[in-house]
Amino acid sequence: MTVSEPTSGPVVPTELRAVKLIGGGRALAHADGATWMLRGGLPGELLRVEPTRRRARIIEADVLDVLDDAHPARLDHPCPHADVCGGCDWPQVDPLAGAALKVMVAAEAAARFPELEERIRDARITDSPPAYRLRSRLHWDPQARVLGFYAPRTWKVGEITHCRIISPGLADRLPLLTEILADRCPTLVDVEVLEGDDSTIAALRPARGGPRSIDSNCVPPTIEHLELDGFHRLTRSSHVVPGWGREHVHMDLPIRLEVPIGSFFQGNRHLVPWLFERVATLIGSGDEPVVDLHGGVGFLAAAARWADRDDLTLVELHQPSAEAAQRNLPNAHVVASSAEAFMESHKDDLPSNAIAITDPPRSGLTSNLRSRMIDWRPRRVLMLGCDPATWSRDAAELIEHGYVLTHLELVDLFPFTHHVEILAMLESR
Repeated sequence: MTVSEPTSGPVVPTELRAVKLIGGGRALAHADGATWMLRGGLPGELLRVEPTRRRARIIEADVLDVLDDAHPARLDHPCPHADVCGGCDWPQVDPLAGAALKVMVAAEAAARFPELEERIRDARITDSPPAYRLRSRLHWDPQARVLGFYAPRTWKVGEITHCRIISPGLADRLPLLTEILADRCPTLVDVEVLEGDDSTIAALRPARGGPRSIDSNCVPPTIEHLELDGFHRLTRSSHVVPGWGREHVHMDLPIRLEVPIGSFFQGNRHLVPWLFERVATLIGSGDEPVVDLHGGVGFLAAAARWADRDDLTLVELHQPSAEAAQRNLPNAHVVASSAEAFMESHKDDLPSNAIAITDPPRSGLTSNLRSRMIDWRPRRVLMLGCDPATWSRDAAELIEHGYVLTHLELVDLFPFTHHVEILAMLESR
């Protein structure tokens, strides 16, 4: 896709110097009064680019070549599938050398809040090796007979023969799984794979453009060389329709956790144990009650339990995850509810000396939940956020209403992408 030249004014340039990284992971450049956002660019590089979209004076473009010295974090040999696979949006960046770049991206995303922007720029970041995914969602295109990730900015599935983000074991299974799906599944589906410490299981879930429910014949039978311990279907709401074998895996942390297929769980195999212990350290021991408002299967609440916290309340809207959380933490009070509904029903009996845990989706805390937390005013709030822009918005509102940011660090749970997690603690004055 290309953009047409403006009807008047200078000719669109094809060589630009990248100034910095911006929120969203693209490089920023300026030329002839226009702002350029360059997919694949890194700070300081002189780049040859191809425009892909124009909106007023903002032009989006793809990098074609680096014309002078490359940024030190740029890989000499990026992923060969980068043009057809969108599984990574930073396939050109070395995950270890490039971790510091994520600090820049996160700080730019927080630019509306100068104090938070400065704290993020000064924060440490914990990096991750590749082949990190515990949870992988691939897309099956029966017409092209291709199983992989969507190509950049399209709904076309790109073929991959090897991959730097999924495990070697899953990469080895792809050819056989592709062959099986070609024989059994004539419709668009997504393939979700969950790898635990004791087993690997998979499920088919409805895909964009595919049927709302999946024919049971699409589920592969037990095949020895596929080396899976269970294969099922998922509804659009991530409930399991049983096929065969195990429906969950175990993660052997200091507290063993059961994780059903279809449930959310932190996706980085290398950093999950580290994150568990880090959260436990930040929460510390004591007798304050802990309320996890986005509990999932109990990962963060289990870290609090390991820190000798006995008074645990966990809130989780997804029923299968809530049921798994109750099994994982049998002495906890688990509520299958949205955080907002829980806060409304308990607004008169929430303990003010509590530690609240939040780990919302990329959209961050809802305005309703922020308001209710401000009214509640727990003593401490542990915030894990996967989007620096929405995390900054949420943290800034709590700070405006009397909280102090006492701890902040970044965690690179998603190598080869611009995404980064912020782990922070806020305390009420």
